[in-house]
Amino acid sequence: MTAVAMLLADSRFPAGGYAHSLGLEQAVSDGLGVEEVAAFMDARLRLVARADAALSVAARRAAASGASAHADLAELDGEHAARCPSPILREIARRLGAQLLRSAATVWPSPLIDGYRTASATTPRPVALGVVGAAAGLDDREVATVALYDDAATVASAALKLLGLDPADSARWVAELAPEIDAAARAISADARPIGAQEPPAAVGLELAASIHAQRTERYFAS
Repeated sequence: MTAVAMLLADSRFPAGGYAHSLGLEQAVSDGLGVEEVAAFMDARLRLVARADAALSVAARRAAASGASAHADLAELDGEHAARCPSPILREIARRLGAQLLRSAATVWPSPLIDGYRTASATTPRPVALGVVGAAAGLDDREVATVALYDDAATVASAALKLLGLDPADSARWVAELAPEIDAAARAISADARPIGAQEPPAAVGLELAASIHAQRTERYFAS
């Protein structure tokens, strides 16, 4: 993994993820305990993050394709919206995408990033990550790895605030997922099928919980 990919995966990169628990806060409110967080992270990886990572890889390929990039990326924006029934989660993805692009435009000044920011009305984070990956010189596997790792690390970080656990435990959960993250990144980067032919996200519980969480008047996280 290159230093550039490590920078994007670093929680200190100002991409806005620190404000999100990716559904963990509502799950904890509904009774999920410390011993179940690792399973929650694994479920997100299989049911949500893998599909998002595939979209990021497709966006990286589209952004690097040249003349048809804007049209291809617009199609991927629409694909993300179609795969995310919850308007709340769609809006969160757009806010995170916009924040990622804003920071990346400073770190890696690029016509790819500027062009996408201008042309896209939605900028969902999975597509934005692919555009940033192309601008930063990452390959498909690196983009997929960053996407998958970021999902797991964001949940693990949120667990520290929500459950008051030992930071070493949350680090262990991410480490235990590393083989699965690596295997998924290899598979996604080797998949040449169009994104529409690949499996969509299937986490109905997270979609429903997002609506409940959004109505809470007291909460730590935006999602």
